[in-house]
Formats: sequence, C-alpha cells, structure tokens
Amino acid sequence: MSDALASTPAPAPRRSSAWPFATVLLALILVVGAPAAYLVIVAANAPAKMTQTISMAAAEALRPKLTMNEVVLNTLSDLHKEKKLVVFTAEVSTDVTREEGDTSWGMYWGTNVARVAVKNARVQYVIDLNKLETSDFVYNEQAKVLVIALPRPHADTSMVAIDPGAVQTLDLRGGWARMDKYQTRDHAIAELRPKILTQAQVPFVQELAQAAGIETSTQLMQPLADAISRDGATVRVTYRE
Repeated sequence: MSDALASTPAPAPRRSSAWPFATVLLALILVVGAPAAYLVIVAANAPAKMTQTISMAAAEALRPKLTMNEVVLNTLSDLHKEKKLVVFTAEVSTDVTREEGDTSWGMYWGTNVARVAVKNARVQYVIDLNKLETSDFVYNEQAKVLVIALPRPHADTSMVAIDPGAVQTLDLRGGWARMDKYQTRDHAIAELRPKILTQAQVPFVQELAQAAGIETSTQLMQPLADAISRDGATVRVTYRE
C-alpha cells in the first residue's frame, strides 16, 4: 500500500487567482490612487464576476472621457466668458493744429490758432471671442489637427488711452478781437482721439497686431492643446478668410 501511495502522482498546484486581482489593483492605484485599492482588497474573496467588473471599470478609467465635440464646446464656453482678447497695444504720438476764424455782422474778428500734441497714447487691438462659433473649429481626423479660425484683431475704439498730463500746447494764438482761444485749444484736443485711432490702423500696425494675435491666442488655447495632445492631435490657430 505504501508503494501505491508513493507512485500516485501529486496533484498539480492550482494557479492562484491573485494575479488577475493584483493586475487590477495596480491599475486602479495608478489611475485613482490608494482609496480605490481598499475597495479591491475588500472584494478579494468575491466571485470571478466581481473581478471582471472591476477590471472593466479600470479600463474605463484609463479611456479618455471627453470627445472632440465636448472639448470644443467646453473651450468655446470658456472663450465666450472672456469676450475680448487683447492681443496688441499700439503707441501713437501725434499732433493737431486747428484754426477757427470768426466773421459776423460783416466784420472779421480774427482767427484763433491752436496746436496741441500728445506722446505715447495707447490703442488696444482685440479679438472678439464672442463672435466665435462651433463652425470656426474644424477637426481633421486624418491629420489629427484642430484648426481654429478666429476673427481678425481690430482696434478697440472704446479703449484709447490719452494721458492728460502728456498733452502739450505747442502754439496758441487768439484773433485780434477774439477772447475764446482756449476754446479753440479744447477743440484741438478733442481731435487728438480720432487722429490717434487713424494712425493706429495703418497697414503696418495691423500686420503687427495680426502676428501678435496668433501668438497670444495660441497661448490662450494651450489648455485645449494639452487636452487633445493625449490622443496625438494638435491645435493650429488662424484667421477667417
């Protein structure tokens, strides 16, 4: 009998079910940290179905949650909150000469002359983010490039900064029978703003503003670029035709 027992082959060791469990545990720790690992430890003696369910949950946690459409909509919502993006500030120095003659009751009362100048007045170029639509976001799935077409930057007429202390009176003369030369100077000062806006919109300055607009808006879109780069996609900013 002892010989029979000796010749009986020993049963093959059973494969431990700990390995699949350990794999799931490691995945969850990497994705959601140690608290989720405790949940797996509690389920260590659960049926195989529970382990499979947790494995599927871990795989789902590793899968990107946002589609491209959702990323675009979230980004568009954030951009609309900004409304205006300042991309460039032009500094303008200019001067205005104004002459005002006065004739009444057939008599000439003389001509007032006022010349005023200002240095380093500022005009902001902005991009209207409120005008962005979903149609301005075009994703090329084959090239994995998201193209964003922005409105071109323009001078913000509501944001012309003139330092009153920087306004100089270069010439001020009253007509021989006039007592209102300071009023003429005020009229000349009032003409500084529209002249500054005109000079700030010459083609050379517009080109500088457009180049700065691409750079600034690309930096603004960096969170979006980071979000889609995980899928190997990139962002390119351009202007509408």
